[in-house]
Amino acid sequence: MPEPPTATRQTIEDLVRRAHELLPVLRERAAHTEDLRRIPDETITDFKRAGLFRVFQPARYGGYELDYGATQLALAGVLGQACGASAWVQSVVACHAWLVGMFPEKAQDTVWGDDPEVLVASSFSRATGSSRRVDGGYMVEGQWQFSSGVDACDWVILTIPGEGAGGVRLGRFGLVPRSSFDIVDTWFAAGLRGSGSKDILVKEAFIPDELTIDPVNPSRELPPGARINQSYIYRLPIPPIFPYNVATPALGVARGILHDYISQTAARPDRAAEQTRQMRIAESAAEIDAGEALLRVNADEIKRVVSAGETPRPQQEARWRRDLAFAGQLWTRAADRLATSVGAHGILEANPIHRALRDVHAIANHGGLSWDAAGPAYGSTVLQAAAEQTS
Repeated sequence: MPEPPTATRQTIEDLVRRAHELLPVLRERAAHTEDLRRIPDETITDFKRAGLFRVFQPARYGGYELDYGATQLALAGVLGQACGASAWVQSVVACHAWLVGMFPEKAQDTVWGDDPEVLVASSFSRATGSSRRVDGGYMVEGQWQFSSGVDACDWVILTIPGEGAGGVRLGRFGLVPRSSFDIVDTWFAAGLRGSGSKDILVKEAFIPDELTIDPVNPSRELPPGARINQSYIYRLPIPPIFPYNVATPALGVARGILHDYISQTAARPDRAAEQTRQMRIAESAAEIDAGEALLRVNADEIKRVVSAGETPRPQQEARWRRDLAFAGQLWTRAADRLATSVGAHGILEANPIHRALRDVHAIANHGGLSWDAAGPAYGSTVLQAAAEQTS
C-alpha cells in the first residue's frame, strides 16, 4: 500500500506512481465493489492516503492545483484498468474540489476550514428538485439524481433551477451540507454499479448566495474563487471541458480490456495465431491511443489559452466538447471490438472483461459524452462562423 504523501505539493508523476501501486488491491476489490454498489471505505481511505482527491484542491487547503485535463488522463487512465467504478469516483469526486475552488472564499472556508480532507459530491440531474429565491439566497427542496461517491462525502453541489421546478436553464451551483440532505439508495445499474451514484433528497434547505456560483458565467467575469486561488484552472470555462472528468475513466477501462484480451488470447496459442484477433488488438490499441492523444493536445491548448488570459473562442470550446465525446466513442468502439471476440468465457461474471464492458458503456451513456449533441453543436458553430465571414 502506498504511504501517505508527505509534501504539500505533489506532481502528476508522483500520483501516477501511487495509482499504479493501488492496482492490485483495486482488482482484488472490484467484484466486492460491484456487490456493494458503492466504493468500499477501504478504497476511499487508500485514495485519500495517496492524495488522489487533492489534485485540483486549492493549495491554500493543502491541494496540488495540478493541470486540468492531463491529470484526469493520467490517473483515470491507470485506475480504470483495475476497476472502472473506482476510477469514476476518484475522477468525479476530485473534480468537485476544482469547482469549489471557484466559489467565494466564504464557501471554501466553510467546506474545508475545519478539515481539508472533506470530500464533495454533486448531483446535477434534477428529478423533482425545485428552488425559490429568498432574501440572501435560495430555498431548495426535492430530489436530485446520480450523485456518484456520495456515501463518502460531507457536502454536495446541487443545481439550483430557475424559479420553481420548471426552470429550463442550467441554473446556479449551490453547496449543501450532509446535515441537510438524505441519500436515497436508487443505484441499481448494469454498469458502474460500484459507483454508488445514488439520489439526493432535500426536504428544505437554505443556500446562501455566498455558497453559490453561476457555472455558465455568460459575462465571462472571473469566478470569485479565481481572485484568491491563482492557478489558471479556477478560470477555466466549466461547460465545454467538464466532461474530461467523466470521459477519462473510459480510457483506463478500455486499456484494461485490451490488457486482459491480450493475456487471455495469448494463453490460447490457437487463437493467438489468428490474424483476425491480431487485427482486433491492433485496431483497438490504435483507437485507445488516438483518443488519449486527441485529448492531451486539447488539454495543452486549454492551459495555454487560459493561462495567457485569453477568452476561448466558441469554435475552440465546441471542438473541445466534440473531441471529448469522440474520444468516448473511440474507447467504447475499441472495447466492443475486443469484448465481442473473447468467446463464451467473456460473458462470465468472473471475467474482468465482462464488468469492464458494462462499465465503459455506462460511461458512454453520460450526457456529457453524447456524440449526438456534441457533433451537431460543433458543426453548427463552425458553419455559423463561416457564414459570418462571408456575409
